[in-house]
Amino acid sequence: MQSCQDHTTGDFCEICEDGYMPDVSNHGHHSCQPFNLNQTIIGNHLASSSPRCAPGFYGNPMVIGDSCKSCDCNGNSDPNHIFNECHNVTGFCQNCWGDTAGANCERCAPGFYGDAISAKNCRGACQEYCFNNCQGCHSCDCGPAGLRPTCHPLTHSCQCKPGAGGRYCERCLPDHWNYGPSGCQSCDECIWHLIGDLRPSNKTLDQIKVSVLNISTGAAANDRLKYYNYTAQRLKVHLGMGSLSIKGLQEKTEVLPLADRDLVLRAQDHAEDLQSQADELEYNLKRSDANGFVQKALDTANVYNNIVQYIEEANITGLTTMDLATRAEDVGSYLGSLTYTSLYSPPFQGCSPHFSSDISFCSEFHSDLPGRTTKRLELTKEVAEGTLNRSVEVLQTITPIHGKVEEWATNMKNQDYSAAAFDRAVVSAGEAVENLSELVPELLDKLRVVEEKNPVNNVTTNIMRIRELIAQARSVAKKVQVSMKFNGQSSVQVHPHTNLEDLKTVTTISLLIRVDPDKDPIEDRFIFYLGDRNGRKDYMGLAIKNDNLVYIYNLGEEDVEIPLGSKPVSQWPPVFNLIKVERLGRHGKVFLTVPSQASTDEQKFIQKGEAFGTDSLFDLDPEDTVFFVGGVPADVRLPPALSLAPFVGCIELASLNNDVISMYNFKQTHKMDVVASTPCPRYKLAFSQSRIASYLFDGTGYALINNMERRGKFGIVTRFDIAVRTVANNGILLLMVNGDNFFLLELKNGFLRLMYDFGFSGGPIVMESNSPKLQINDARYHEVSVIYHYSKKFILLVDKSHVKSMENEKKTLPFSDIYIGGAPSHILLSRGITLKGCVKGFQFQKKDFNLLEEPGTIGISSGCPEEYFMSRKAYFTGESYLGSAAKISPFDTFEGGLNFRTLQPTGLLFYHREGSDEFTITLENGAVVLNSRGTRVKSQKKQYNDGITHFLVASVNNDKYELVVDDKDKHEKKRPTTAPSASTVRNFYFGGSPSSSSIKNFTGCISYAYISRQDRDIEPEDFQKYTENVQTSLQDCPVKRPSAALFSKQSKNSAKPKKGLLGLNSDDQEPGETEETPCYLSPRPRATRHAHHYGGTANSRQEFTDIPGSLSERSHLSLSLKTQSSFGLIFYASDEAEDNFMALFLAHGKLVYTFNLGQQRVKIKSLEKYNDGAWHNVIFIRDGNLGRLVIDGLTVLEDRAQGSNVSWHVSSHLYLGGVPPGRAQKNIQRNSAYSFTGCVKNLQLNGQWLSSVSQTFGVTPCFEGLSEPGTYFSEEGGYVVLDDTFNLGLKFELVVEVRPRVASGVLLHVYTAAEEYLTIYIRQGAVVVLVNNGVREFFTQVTPRLGLCDGSWHRITVIRDANVVQLDVDSEVNHVVGPLNPSTQSARTPVFIGGAPESLLPEGITTRRAYTGCMRKLTVNESQVSFSKAALVSGAVSVGSCPAA
Repeated sequence: MQSCQDHTTGDFCEICEDGYMPDVSNHGHHSCQPFNLNQTIIGNHLASSSPRCAPGFYGNPMVIGDSCKSCDCNGNSDPNHIFNECHNVTGFCQNCWGDTAGANCERCAPGFYGDAISAKNCRGACQEYCFNNCQGCHSCDCGPAGLRPTCHPLTHSCQCKPGAGGRYCERCLPDHWNYGPSGCQSCDECIWHLIGDLRPSNKTLDQIKVSVLNISTGAAANDRLKYYNYTAQRLKVHLGMGSLSIKGLQEKTEVLPLADRDLVLRAQDHAEDLQSQADELEYNLKRSDANGFVQKALDTANVYNNIVQYIEEANITGLTTMDLATRAEDVGSYLGSLTYTSLYSPPFQGCSPHFSSDISFCSEFHSDLPGRTTKRLELTKEVAEGTLNRSVEVLQTITPIHGKVEEWATNMKNQDYSAAAFDRAVVSAGEAVENLSELVPELLDKLRVVEEKNPVNNVTTNIMRIRELIAQARSVAKKVQVSMKFNGQSSVQVHPHTNLEDLKTVTTISLLIRVDPDKDPIEDRFIFYLGDRNGRKDYMGLAIKNDNLVYIYNLGEEDVEIPLGSKPVSQWPPVFNLIKVERLGRHGKVFLTVPSQASTDEQKFIQKGEAFGTDSLFDLDPEDTVFFVGGVPADVRLPPALSLAPFVGCIELASLNNDVISMYNFKQTHKMDVVASTPCPRYKLAFSQSRIASYLFDGTGYALINNMERRGKFGIVTRFDIAVRTVANNGILLLMVNGDNFFLLELKNGFLRLMYDFGFSGGPIVMESNSPKLQINDARYHEVSVIYHYSKKFILLVDKSHVKSMENEKKTLPFSDIYIGGAPSHILLSRGITLKGCVKGFQFQKKDFNLLEEPGTIGISSGCPEEYFMSRKAYFTGESYLGSAAKISPFDTFEGGLNFRTLQPTGLLFYHREGSDEFTITLENGAVVLNSRGTRVKSQKKQYNDGITHFLVASVNNDKYELVVDDKDKHEKKRPTTAPSASTVRNFYFGGSPSSSSIKNFTGCISYAYISRQDRDIEPEDFQKYTENVQTSLQDCPVKRPSAALFSKQSKNSAKPKKGLLGLNSDDQEPGETEETPCYLSPRPRATRHAHHYGGTANSRQEFTDIPGSLSERSHLSLSLKTQSSFGLIFYASDEAEDNFMALFLAHGKLVYTFNLGQQRVKIKSLEKYNDGAWHNVIFIRDGNLGRLVIDGLTVLEDRAQGSNVSWHVSSHLYLGGVPPGRAQKNIQRNSAYSFTGCVKNLQLNGQWLSSVSQTFGVTPCFEGLSEPGTYFSEEGGYVVLDDTFNLGLKFELVVEVRPRVASGVLLHVYTAAEEYLTIYIRQGAVVVLVNNGVREFFTQVTPRLGLCDGSWHRITVIRDANVVQLDVDSEVNHVVGPLNPSTQSARTPVFIGGAPESLLPEGITTRRAYTGCMRKLTVNESQVSFSKAALVSGAVSVGSCPAA
């Protein structure tokens, strides 16, 4: 209550005390005067010498017919001025509040908008249209370019200064730029004419591309002209279809508060826009097969423009959506309809005068970019400006199209056109649009901003879809297998290899060339050049000199020219001839294959050479490297050896280092006229057999057969046949999906695996085995057949032999389409990866399908190159090796080279032995060493175990031994004279050896190895053909360079070893953790950013404190979720007694959101299951008695409890992922009251990130990739306390397997209050057991020969019997006998695993950090320990699952 004056009382001092009556002065001052008997109140007025109306009433009782009436201020008057609510005569309200105005406070004040009467609360008419949580009037927020600060009272749109637009005058109108307080300036009119012209050109270019298709297949010029006539006639009809209007996506969301509704609707609109672009791109990719059509490359480039337009709008939308989420109380409400001129229409307005006479092309494009004010946009100024700059570049890039399209369109209008003009427009437009691909990588960076700042809708999913399709588009462009014809003036600049490091050791280029000696006399001509733009440094190229094909390369010293004199160019037939140039280190080769014109016979020619000196690496600078074919522009300088006249003839690129490439993946062309110089047709028989009969899947594409029953019907017996050749461990062969039903035949770890589910009551059925018959990744073709028999039994045949069968409930196959070799990511989900290998023939019901002719096929090509199955890389684990035999003489004449990459300082790279003589190449303490019969040549550098690829060459001749690493580290020694050895077949090994050696086997990767054999030329070793393969993987190399943090000095929490530790000689003492040896496996496995993994134990969780008090009034929570759990608790908050609570949990895979309101309960359950292993965005809101659940920005569910005045509050703790033991049991169903297993990211409360984690129990980063059974102790630190059934007393046996990721850490700790303890820890490759039995400390340790940090599992056994402790690590044993303590008694004490609280660890331990790595199979006295039943799991510990790599 206030302190009232002048004898007033009441909550607002509006009542007079007893004995007093109100008196209102002429100035509106309220006071109370002593009651005067001469003055009385009659009705609603004061009876006195001057009668007037009482406070709260108005009128003039002195006028006949007038009376005092109640003030009507619509409840918007200031309660502190109730005595002066309205004028006592006129009734005009005098103290409007809540930003209202008017005679009756009936409207919003100037500068504000809304409904001042009904929208103050959600009652009555406000049910139809309420403003921002029913709070009445709000500020207009007009931007700096607003004409005045006021806005329309209902639509809250502002009047803008010239050139400005938007609801808040926050941006420029189309045709305008340079936004500021004075408005915007008009753009040059011609730009908008260009935009208008480009819109119909998107459609007409589709017709143009068909003409290029005709050219690429060698159609006659007359046919092309006829087709152009047809295209011209169809053009007006095609364009006359008018604009395509897409009704804006708008659901009934009136019940949503503005911030939530605005957020969801904007996410819906822009998700639809982005998805339409993805669909358009996918349509263009699918319009023809992947084998040789220019159309795909051009269509793909055109769609880039549309994506670019939407990136800018999505960028601003994402940023402002974040702004809305964090400023929910400030945002107004409005949803406009969106009309698009066509799927292609960019967010511009403008008309083309060139088409206005024929069609009505102009239509209005309404957009509502959600920027608010300059102040808000300043938060994202840097990103927005960067995006707008990209858009300017887009306009500049497409400007060259304008002239050509305008000229062509005018000719079409006047029916004055020619094939030459038509096709010149194609080429010019193609070149300009192709340049847009230069901008795409930078624009993709902008997409990431949208993803990171807009986590609560499904725009991210569509952005990922577009990024995937762009990648597919580039893949398709690389595989356009069509030639280009060069006229002696033209040239093409091709995109070089994406990773030039891959070309350093070995470079291989294949291409097809056609010349016609009868028409074009053979002269010295340039063919291609790969190297520095200025003709300096390293390069390679191909030319015709003196009627010979000549391969030229330079590695830094002199040019190497290898002429192929055995087949002069003038003798080549006028068909495509296959040419391959190869460089391995210093050694080069050129191959020529000439086809016969009458059969499939071929002639093969080869010539070899080598570079002078010792340089072996092809060093290219990514900034200056160019790849030109056919010729070069005038501004490019070629080295003298290649400064020749441009090429005349046809060229088709085939591969670069076994990757399919195409000239249609060009950066630019120069004087390339596809009309005057039509591409040469491929001679049908030339190289046709292997190309047509098989299909190459390179891991990026797939085939899709729609409606497979068009060729055969499902029957009593349904059969699928496919022939596969691969060396991959994993990959999809066949996949059919229909809703939750699926069928999957895949390769898993090299073995066939079949999994399917047609709605069976028992869930999916899996057919797998490690039978040798099911292993098919041996680089040979295998015929795989799957037969579905009588709708209840699957039979699997391999190479026509029955291997396995499986019965199931009787159900028909519910599919119509089938994917081969892979599928789009939204279909794949977590079902597998795309295939790397070849497929030869696919049959359904014994009917063949040509996969390249299927419209759904993307990113595969014809042929099956033999090189694709040669294993040039090998990964060694430290226990593996590869062995073979050949005629070699390493002690006499020898050259060998190889790439290697490792993190281990020591390892055996190459091994050969004759009797007692050894020839080895090793890594010793980081240095490379060549050892031949005891003569050692050692590199100067000693840090080659840095995780980077290095190349070494070791050679032996009559004079010396020589070792060269990376072309720079060169050393040699004189060789003593010895008698030459006999030439016989000898064994040799890479990566290790079967015999014991002083150097342990190598851990890491070896690639592109070669050795000089006496029975063949130098060429890369094919490890696939080696006769001995012991635990060696021939797939990708997983070695990565370690983080620099691993090499840092000891941390501030580290402790040095205590001097005088009993049992350790002073000479053996080492400083504690001064330099950490890096482990093979990274201490930070690949994980999703800002995401955490929960589960493994019943109470895995994070606890949050410092929660704002507003949670008890209104809560708007959002998070992203990924899980495969059917049950489990995700989020929980309550008061101490749990009478008030709020929870989000899983039940049968569905999301359930619930909270109470007194004795009532709100419960919202999703209709769909969301435990599919994919990320889902979830928003759950409590607003008084109303609850709302929003999933993926589209699914909105809500429920409401009766009553609204019930008190509700929760305590200051929030739980994510689970709850402490015993909590939530009274409010959540039993099977969901425990931790769910899965990942959560982006948790926000009322728009603010929650980061105040006070405690963590069993929570780790959300790791990506494969996992395996075990318990993972993450780098953030944590430990497990075993339940009291396990006792490590005076006598026990403990066994555990570990795979560390950091070289030091505590594995186990047990202590008693009597200063007795036992600690097991690892330190720099050694396992140490430290014991104190009350008398003194004693310890034992084992340093295994292979170390502990090699990425392998290691078994540790500790046996204690009173004062005797034995330690066994991988069968290497040590023990110690300590002093006896007769008084020591066995007591039950806590057992800490993986670490312990700092205060409990002994001083004598040389590492105090927690263990980082995986642990499994822990047993105590032969009893298995289950960490899921542990007494406590504290910190970052994942129980039950470890990252596998």
